[in-house]
Amino acid sequence: MQIHFHGATRTVTGSLHEIRAAGKTLLLDCGLFQGPRDLARKINCCFDFDPTKIDAVILSHAHTDHCANLPNLVKQGFRGPIWCTPATAAISALMLLDSAKIQEENAAYLNKYPDKTGGKKIEPLYTFEDAQRTISQFKKTNYRQPLDLGGTGGGVTVTFHDAGHTLGSAAISLTETSTGGARKTLVFSADVGRPNAYLLHDPDPFLKADAFISECTYGGKVHAPIAEIPNILAGIINDTIKAGGVLMVPAFALGRTQTMIQQINELRTQKKIPGWLPVYVDSPLATKITAIHRDFENLLDDETRNMITPFDFPNLIYVASPDESRALNTRRDPFVVIAGSGMCESGRILHHLKHHIADPRSTVLLPGYQAEGTLGRKIHHKFPWVPILGDRIPLRCRVETLNGLSAHADGPELLQYSQPRKPPPVYLVHGEVPQAEAHQATLLAAGFPKVAIATRGDIVEV
Repeated sequence: MQIHFHGATRTVTGSLHEIRAAGKTLLLDCGLFQGPRDLARKINCCFDFDPTKIDAVILSHAHTDHCANLPNLVKQGFRGPIWCTPATAAISALMLLDSAKIQEENAAYLNKYPDKTGGKKIEPLYTFEDAQRTISQFKKTNYRQPLDLGGTGGGVTVTFHDAGHTLGSAAISLTETSTGGARKTLVFSADVGRPNAYLLHDPDPFLKADAFISECTYGGKVHAPIAEIPNILAGIINDTIKAGGVLMVPAFALGRTQTMIQQINELRTQKKIPGWLPVYVDSPLATKITAIHRDFENLLDDETRNMITPFDFPNLIYVASPDESRALNTRRDPFVVIAGSGMCESGRILHHLKHHIADPRSTVLLPGYQAEGTLGRKIHHKFPWVPILGDRIPLRCRVETLNGLSAHADGPELLQYSQPRKPPPVYLVHGEVPQAEAHQATLLAAGFPKVAIATRGDIVEV
């Protein structure tokens, strides 16, 4: 078995790993790199392999940085199955169509201003039709159900385990079996959720591996304990109300939005925040994905299922039209708005930021990781001026980061998740270099004999 690392190496986005086993060539994920526009375009447009030679894609979950370059793979000739859980298939279909719409709109916008493109016509990375063709290639499999992909000189079996990260998310094992009976198993953590977190079941670990590809997004970091999150969130909300401002929450449509809704619902029920407070979910995509959470209630944890209506309560409004979204910025009373995108790179959150980020009464709550080069990272670091929709706007509002709401395990939680797989070689991906180095040191100190930080272009034998 051979691993070729193509993406999410020494950075957090763009998950993409090629596996060659038993005569099969497989991809683990095919995500978009997110960052500065020109760099993202350069990385996302091309592959370091021939897409027509890929036999199948094994998709861990539906976040953009794991699935949203699939239509480009299909556009360039991939015709094989894309294996994932039923929930991931349902959500990915929405994500890919939304991403295609953004690709087409961005290209159309840039082509209006040839001075910005050097006179060159910009083509979308892929189209709505490419996304539709991709969706037709999805194949569904359930957790803990071994999937035989065939192969030569033996075969390859793939098994999905609940990663506790997003609805339908999976950690993945690939087992190569030779005709002589020898077996080698590779485990890919993808993104690992927090134990005892809100909304979903705890991560379901594998117990054996000959090699382990592990994320390390929060290597060396410690999140606030889960039990402290409600009081911290209530304090931020109440402080913003008292100041007379607006609480803006840039949130991923998948996972983070639903967690925020559930948490605010709980705080209202416990009377830790006022029941009159309007809460707006200003993302059509998040609204649709929330409906899918209702359809897959069996994947939610007991606490969430026991709530009468976890994603609906008085004064919670799902905003539909652009006109309704714009009307929010004419309000003068306090409210909460949860809108995409999670790293403030696109979507309706930009309009809310443009109207309120210079207001010292208001607050931006960043509920998770902000990649390098994104507007969210600039806000996190409290740049005095930030670029929003073509303008430089002073950042005068309060900025809070609540990584405890992250869907990613922190350093100690990742170590706990990894322990059953000791002592195979570990290859760290999906983490910026300081976090990767910190997690490498943690694993070595815990007795893992080999821990390498993967680099794009690395090839390793299992």
